[in-house]
Amino acid sequence: MKTLIHAIALCAAACMALPAAHAATVQQHAVQSTVSDPLAGADAARGTKVAFTLFLPDAKPEGGYPLVLHASGFGLGRLRELPPRDTDPGASYWSRVDRLVPTLVERGYAVISFDHRGHGDSGGDSRIMDPQAEIADIRSLIDWAERELPLRKGADGKPRIGSIGGSYGGGYQMQLAQLEPRIATAIPSMTWYDLQHSLAPQGVLKQGFVQFECFMAQRGKVRDGGLLRPLCETAPKPGAWAWNDMGADAQRLRDAYRAHGPSGLSWSGQPSRRVDALVVQASEDVLFDMDEGLRNWRQLKAGGGDVRLMVLRSGHVNPRAGQRDKPARCGTVDAMDAMLGWLDAKLRDIEPSAPSVPQLCIALDDGTAFEGTACQTRAAAARVAAVNARDFMGGP
Repeated sequence: MKTLIHAIALCAAACMALPAAHAATVQQHAVQSTVSDPLAGADAARGTKVAFTLFLPDAKPEGGYPLVLHASGFGLGRLRELPPRDTDPGASYWSRVDRLVPTLVERGYAVISFDHRGHGDSGGDSRIMDPQAEIADIRSLIDWAERELPLRKGADGKPRIGSIGGSYGGGYQMQLAQLEPRIATAIPSMTWYDLQHSLAPQGVLKQGFVQFECFMAQRGKVRDGGLLRPLCETAPKPGAWAWNDMGADAQRLRDAYRAHGPSGLSWSGQPSRRVDALVVQASEDVLFDMDEGLRNWRQLKAGGGDVRLMVLRSGHVNPRAGQRDKPARCGTVDAMDAMLGWLDAKLRDIEPSAPSVPQLCIALDDGTAFEGTACQTRAAAARVAAVNARDFMGGP
């Protein structure tokens, strides 16, 4: 359905400058998504180029590669080379998530790190995770991987494919998990349920975060597909800003942001697809708050899969309010170890990796954590909200 354009370059045909145990082949590729970009004019019929880096172990594991998709946050590009391994358990989530990749490769995974539409070397203009654009592009990567790589298959004959990434790199996972039946598991982290609410709760803009998005677009890190410019023109204005201040454009923008996420109309009223997922959120996140994680958990849980929730501290913090990044831990549980164990259980059938991941874990500000079962989520949320109340006061 989609065709391989060509291999742009071979970054490391043999071993990287790493110990032999971590050797990997790293290749730069691109595919042509059949989904055109209506803003591309005469070039629209050619579809949209999607650039990605393929990380492969030097030795193919028996049974084929389990595949993990990886993407970075808004305005950031794909991994172009193998990053250093994750060796600092005291570091924050943001410092560690990309560093899972060499460990995954060491364990026999194939990893595809890609540029979102409108980012980096990929073509088109960003439509802020439109299911008909960005998500369709990512599905073309899966088509390519199935065609070009010997992927590990499950008992149902489907490839074993999972996904990781946070923030904007978590946003793609929620929609992909529902729209793509080849996704076996997902770890959506620090991301949204309803994007129009995330950016403007009660209709009032979080100016700092919107201005950051506008800055990335102005610097050329993101090519705008028409959803950023109206906000960027309004955000610098003094005083409270609301969707209604957008005039005739308000409803179009609000509907678009709402539709590009789990709250969207793309599968409104449709039953949730069964998929196993580990939802990772943060209690002190002032962009995508803990409630967004709870809603994502409920959305995925409705499909009947094995869905668990881990709430860390930190996330998208506000340094001006005294917030600082904190270790990626939930009590005694290291979040990266949990994520690796989850992928091993779901994609490599290694037990008892998944049982070591709590059904529910919410980090508290004294270094301990609330652990319980899913049915206790509401009570746990109320408890952590009370314990961390002083941190929530620092929101923008």
